[in-house]
Amino acid sequence: MRKLLPILALMAVTACETDSYDTGTGPYSYTQADFVEAHTDAECTVTDVETDDGTRLTLAPKAAAGWINRPDTVYRALLYYNDRGGMSVEPVAISPVPVLIPKSEAEFEEVLTDPVRFESAWIGKNGKYANIGMYLKNGAVAGNDMRHTIALIDKGTTVNADRTTTAYMLLYHNQGGVPEYYSSRYYISIACDGMEADSLVIAINTYDGMTERRLSLR
Repeated sequence: MRKLLPILALMAVTACETDSYDTGTGPYSYTQADFVEAHTDAECTVTDVETDDGTRLTLAPKAAAGWINRPDTVYRALLYYNDRGGMSVEPVAISPVPVLIPKSEAEFEEVLTDPVRFESAWIGKNGKYANIGMYLKNGAVAGNDMRHTIALIDKGTTVNADRTTTAYMLLYHNQGGVPEYYSSRYYISIACDGMEADSLVIAINTYDGMTERRLSLR
């Protein structure tokens, strides 16, 4: 049985990391993209995936990447592929998508909400993950190993007037001294399994001020 890759409490992003998701009009322009659970075999290659709409796809050929280094494991990823028809697809590129777990505010020495450029928030059709798309400001400086740090702060769950419940989370972002020269797109996911609430509200500080997005979990 494949094991799930341990989910992350914090995501660190190097300042010089390029935008691995924004394909623009480059070589991936005519491919299809899906958020997936990617399954590896004993050789640490991805043999098949399950998309967020519940479709199981076989990769031919199998996919390999430097960040995929565990056998018989399930990774959260964004897969670009050419659809051949049927259930077999040709992989073009695969990028990791961190799955963050909320932490209590007491676990942070300081709550930082440096601004991001918010793009979108949604829940996949299979209901397994809530997803956030955003842009971070980046810039490379010689000898600079500064990093962004992203996390989720659990702000508690409330009972609404209609007796439904809402979980509240705050996006933690530490710019970490990274220069703000250009924007790069990133995605994070939140596992919905075991989340005991009917809806989820995520508060995100943007360059235009604080914004909230409400997602239905039921």
